[in-house]
Amino acid sequence: MNDDPTTAVLAAERRRCDAMLANDGAALEAVLDPRLHFSHATGAVDDKAAFLTKMAAGRIHYVGIAWSEEKVTALAPATALLTGRMTTDVRVEGVDKRLNNRVITVWGKTGGDWRLIAFQSTPLAA
Repeated sequence: MNDDPTTAVLAAERRRCDAMLANDGAALEAVLDPRLHFSHATGAVDDKAAFLTKMAAGRIHYVGIAWSEEKVTALAPATALLTGRMTTDVRVEGVDKRLNNRVITVWGKTGGDWRLIAFQSTPLAA
């Protein structure tokens, strides 16, 4: 039996990115864990309800998301880290931004599906 979560976690992250780009609240809700702790590069932190509310209200509109240097690390049978670099084109409160960040995410498998538990991004030096 292969316990490597790499393929499944990368697929879940792709679903999350696709849902954010499409501003698809239902798809995003399904991939976010109820315990979500989403730390933005600005230092702001959202729980699941706050993040979904911002997305639904159009306060955050994702235009492009590109990962590089992705690495999945299994922590336990149902927990994994996804780390790497992320370049994000986003409109926040009507202001266009390009974010170049180092990102760490925590994923957990519940009910047979991988869900995002935590997201932390740190801006890279210009």
